[in-house]
Amino acid sequence: MDRENKGLLYILYRALWSRIGGRPWTYIIRDSYHNKPLLWLALATGIGILLGHLFWGMPWVPGQLGN
Repeated sequence: MDRENKGLLYILYRALWSRIGGRPWTYIIRDSYHNKPLLWLALATGIGILLGHLFWGMPWVPGQLGN
């Protein structure tokens, strides 16, 4: 592909890439996972708890009031 024909998504991706350190975001996430694994464990646990409360808790009742 020619540089002129890359498309809007490619241009946006490159702009984001250059703003977050000049590396692909997947590499940045991988590096931060290896540098701070407990942080990623805490985030995964927090997201799991949140999703559990939202989707697998009590049945949904329209207009339900809190206890």
